[in-house]
Amino acid sequence: MAVVGKSAVVLGAGMVGVCVALHLQKSGYRVTLVDRKTPGMEASYGNAGLINRGSVFPLSLSDITHHLSGALLKNHPNVHVHLSQLPHYWHWLYYLLIGNSRSRYEASVKGLDSLFRHAVAEHKTLLAMSGGKQQLMEKGWLRLYRQEASFRAVQYQRDYYDRLGIRYDIFDPEGISELEPAITSGFCKGVLIRDTASLVDPSGVINGYVNTFQSSGGQFCQVSAENITRDSDGFLIETHGENIRGHIRGHIVVLALGSWSGELCEKLGYSFPMAAERGYHQQFQPSDAFQLSRPIHDVDGGYVMSPMNNGLRLTTGIELSARDAPPVSKQLYQASRNAREVFSLGNPVGAVWVGSRPSMPDGLPVIGEAPRHPGLWFAFGHGHAGVGTGAVTGRVISELISKARPVIDVSPFSPVRFVG
Repeated sequence: MAVVGKSAVVLGAGMVGVCVALHLQKSGYRVTLVDRKTPGMEASYGNAGLINRGSVFPLSLSDITHHLSGALLKNHPNVHVHLSQLPHYWHWLYYLLIGNSRSRYEASVKGLDSLFRHAVAEHKTLLAMSGGKQQLMEKGWLRLYRQEASFRAVQYQRDYYDRLGIRYDIFDPEGISELEPAITSGFCKGVLIRDTASLVDPSGVINGYVNTFQSSGGQFCQVSAENITRDSDGFLIETHGENIRGHIRGHIVVLALGSWSGELCEKLGYSFPMAAERGYHQQFQPSDAFQLSRPIHDVDGGYVMSPMNNGLRLTTGIELSARDAPPVSKQLYQASRNAREVFSLGNPVGAVWVGSRPSMPDGLPVIGEAPRHPGLWFAFGHGHAGVGTGAVTGRVISELISKARPVIDVSPFSPVRFVG
């Protein structure tokens, strides 16, 4: 049921926040979108563009321990651990340790799959609204293995795919080359995840969504949200921008600031065990002789490469560090070096990008109402999946606020699993 006259404030203009704003607007709310930067310029900007149902596996303790020696020595791009920054993510590591059980891992896989089952369809709906259908590529996601042992080591993932009904095909070297003619050597096995789409310009998609939002009466304010307090008829958000302090009022507030959500949560008495999984990307402009038709993941090389409108984007694995720590170039250098062993990347284009992806220890985002602040809603902690699951998250938040039946079971994402 549409709500007429009610105001909503969405804090955060990444993919999740923008999609929440669009869905609330469709439900009849007068929506103000707030961010200190222009929309889509944080983690939503620097990703691989995947809407990938195959990405249903949360980072586990075994993933970290498997790469631990390399992570500490920083000699492989999959995982880098900065022990000097441990105070910034010890809370997250503690929950990762105490939640290290098979049953919890399987619950996280099931929860992530429930989001990804609807991810492509929900983005298609918003892309149709914004005139951005051409931004969606539906050719799957190709995971490539340099060694048979690496392929066999993740058989458990394909077992999950079988149980969840996720479609995939396995290719030998000849089949890989037929699928992607530019790949002529270097890999012994390939797994094509078919239930996957990708965006060829994630920031362009966000801009299209924002333009649609604003053309329908939505307001965007480029200010920093400093504090949230109760108001007589909802909430008062203290803002700061261009040396001017002000306030924005809303009957409801949705906190979707990604890695920056924690500070506001703590001011309200909520302490979430969230870490910043930092990542890097570099754009390349290869020759016409080297073209990819879909995103690929070099599992042993530790990078994802995605065809974008302006060339190829190479993204790295995980760097556990402080959110705002200075960039460290080693991880991207290693990934680029590994990629050049098998690909003709061409010259880098533009500056190196580094961003922070908000990670919860169980791999599931926080989606739901604040336990002690009715009318305040959380939508953050999506890790690597914010761009892919932003549209379905926006729908779910809108359904919860409007007291409609959500398209998915939201209990796995409840804030009360970490805070009471």
